[in-house]
Amino acid sequence: MTEQVVAATRGRTVIAARCGDHALTPPFQGPGGAEAVRAGASRQSTGRRGEDLAATYLEDIGWQVLERNWRPDHGLRGELDIIALEPAHAHREPGSESVADPAQGWAGARLVIVEVKTRSSLRQGPPAAAVDARKVARLRALAAAWASTHETPRHAGMRLDVVSILMRDARPALLRHHRAVDASWG
Repeated sequence: MTEQVVAATRGRTVIAARCGDHALTPPFQGPGGAEAVRAGASRQSTGRRGEDLAATYLEDIGWQVLERNWRPDHGLRGELDIIALEPAHAHREPGSESVADPAQGWAGARLVIVEVKTRSSLRQGPPAAAVDARKVARLRALAAAWASTHETPRHAGMRLDVVSILMRDARPALLRHHRAVDASWG
């Protein structure tokens, strides 16, 4: 698993630590503006706020969000939080001699399934810890179902990322982007 620290984007995301945490600060702290997450907020509303923050973060770093909250029509249970395209110039291997030309557009873009985990405290551990082997297997099956029913752009493989978000009462939320959490994908 690798993590990436990104530069500030449109004044919304600032680097909080070198480990890959991002503080979501004013003027944007998620849907509802600077309103703090209140104790007792439903899991569903906390999750929805986290997914909104994650989608905005991905768009801010140049990704294209293709779909959100996709559920299969029948058979499988569950949902894919975010299906996105990472542009080719964003997933170049470190130390690579070749530099991708952003003018190529989405040629060589990578399809990324993004699981979003949001918590309002660390009592049950960090948000990303909820993505265990069973969850990865379910996401893999859902991703295959999604790909079989959609015309997908040409891409250099599929990857599973996790965006974990810690909502903190009156302080900005913290976001961590965990890339390639399952190396056996794509």
